[in-house]
Amino acid sequence: MVHRPSDPRLLLNLISHEKSYSKHLQSLLDSSHASLTSLSAFAATSAQPVSSVILSIVEDFSNADNALCRYKDAVDAWREQLKSLKDLETEIANIARDREILYVLNARIVFQHS
Repeated sequence: MVHRPSDPRLLLNLISHEKSYSKHLQSLLDSSHASLTSLSAFAATSAQPVSSVILSIVEDFSNADNALCRYKDAVDAWREQLKSLKDLETEIANIARDREILYVLNARIVFQHS
């Protein structure tokens, strides 16, 4: 079975979608941070024991945000790896194209000398 080169548009499409996904994750994190700030302010004005319960909830949400931030960083690293893969595939495609050109030129030279 002959290996056909992949279509670079598919990889570019994936990279584009991963970039959009990362932007949405960042937007979610920004909104969440603003919400946690408001919830913390609300907790500060609340009476005990409600205040300590709300602050405990804020801490749990903050921990979830930290995990989501690490996930977003992993998505960004994945996208960078995809970009590197695209660059390597482009380089290999150029080498294969140049090799084919040289093969055709060499075949013409050999044919002309026979």
